[in-house]
Amino acid sequence: MRTTTTATVDPITIEVVGSRLREAAASMEYALYHSGYSPILRESKDGTAGLTDPQGRVVVLGGGLQYHLTAYTQGVRALLARHPLETLEPGDSFVCNDPYTSGSPHAPDFCAISPAFHQGVLIGFGVSLAHKSDIGGLVPGSSGAAAREIYHDGILLPPVRFNDDIQAVIGNNSRVAEVVLGDLRAQVGCTRIGGDKLAALCDEYGRDVVVAVMSNLIELTSKRVRLELGSWRDGESTFEGFLDSDGADKDKPIRVVVKAIKRGDRLTLDFTGTSPQTIGPVNLVACTTRAAALLAVLTSCDPTIPVNSGLSDVIDFVLPEGTLVNPRHPATVNLYFPSAHLIYNVVLSALASLNPQRAVAPSGLGCGAVTIGFRKARSGKPAVMYELLNTSLGGTSAHDGAAVVMPMNHFTPGAPVEIFESEYPLRIRAFELLQDSAGPGQYRGGLGYAREFELLEDSTLTVRSSNHRFKSEGLMGGGSGRPARVVLNPNRPDAVELGVLETRSLKAGDVIRFEQAGGAGYGPISRRDPEALRSDIRNRYVSAEAAQEQYGVSVKSQEPRR
Repeated sequence: MRTTTTATVDPITIEVVGSRLREAAASMEYALYHSGYSPILRESKDGTAGLTDPQGRVVVLGGGLQYHLTAYTQGVRALLARHPLETLEPGDSFVCNDPYTSGSPHAPDFCAISPAFHQGVLIGFGVSLAHKSDIGGLVPGSSGAAAREIYHDGILLPPVRFNDDIQAVIGNNSRVAEVVLGDLRAQVGCTRIGGDKLAALCDEYGRDVVVAVMSNLIELTSKRVRLELGSWRDGESTFEGFLDSDGADKDKPIRVVVKAIKRGDRLTLDFTGTSPQTIGPVNLVACTTRAAALLAVLTSCDPTIPVNSGLSDVIDFVLPEGTLVNPRHPATVNLYFPSAHLIYNVVLSALASLNPQRAVAPSGLGCGAVTIGFRKARSGKPAVMYELLNTSLGGTSAHDGAAVVMPMNHFTPGAPVEIFESEYPLRIRAFELLQDSAGPGQYRGGLGYAREFELLEDSTLTVRSSNHRFKSEGLMGGGSGRPARVVLNPNRPDAVELGVLETRSLKAGDVIRFEQAGGAGYGPISRRDPEALRSDIRNRYVSAEAAQEQYGVSVKSQEPRR
């Protein structure tokens, strides 16, 4: 197949065609969420869809999980390495999920890729990445606490054509094949929608113009990032953070450290000194490390900058091989998200001194997911419930942190209580904000929250949490939020606190309570606006005891202690 050339286009055409490309990605996103079978896709929106150019550079990305950015590029390049350009045909679609070759954050994240053609010329790819409820592996949900290598995480596919045979293979390896294949078909369908819309744009505006606009959108993002970096202070800043453990050696903390080096309009992020790759499943492939760090850079610049491959053009990385942030195959990576979240926070904190106006305190650590496998759900069929464990954002140099918001992506995924109770044999006993859980400061962090599940049938639980010991540190004088906690059967004689990563068999009547961490505070605690503190007390975000202890304020007088 031939590739196209580029043309010179004016700013108005770039804006008009760029808007149409964003509309195409939004249509893909809509189709993905409204065609998906599983609550994790259709309700919690754990998936994205977008368009790349013929080289795999991301042009537009739809959906909440913007850190999928780098996986799109690696997935397309893995596809072209295995299926050369001349072998691709209109109507082809491919799927892959191997983190080491295709860039998926972990094996349950399947990537669907469909080449887009216009009059026989390859003009780009429609791509979608989304989580699957179960792809085999050691436990229901696939991401098991006992995983010690990538082969424990479930089926691993290089880029292969999506057809009846490969669907049969995937279905044969899943405990909930109908749901998994339904989600995968939704992904493939939305990528074909994107390809059709891209070809229609070429009919309307001309192929060379559309391809030139795609290239210009990437370059415009790169230029805006360079302009932002150019306004920062030159210098170096180092910051570190810790995970409690890797789930295997439960007494050994895991360190992430980054040195940010800014010179002119270039930024280097050096992760030398980060812990070696782990035996347990908290590693993350270099592709995901870059994505988490890039989003921290974007947050520290200007969040209105579009997310596309232009972000990567001005950021250099040092990712030592054989470490947590760039492990050697076949290290397991199934619990990658807490590590990615920690990287995001550590990079944010390291960049704070280079651009104080955009400084953001760390969000609450302890995010992850919960997986519960049922032999029989409300439908009478086996089911796997997968729910993201959100956290809350840290305070900034201008306002308090938001509660129950997914860091790195700044949206609020999560299935409604009614969906859980109507589809799975469980009852939601609590879903509430936690008083005194936010880090204090001039601008406090967002409050943590609690959610309790009461099981109505025997089941298999896998907790994929983090940071029950290590807190997110406050910034510029702010305080830390309360750490996360997971309790089995709270307020009962058999109550027990669970570790960050565990798989357990539960009985009907058991209750599992998740308490998510609050965000860290920003700025000196003594500079908290008295009216803001009074509002927190009235709303029961802060107790009388915490007001006295943290802020030196008597609830009776509600005046700062002299």
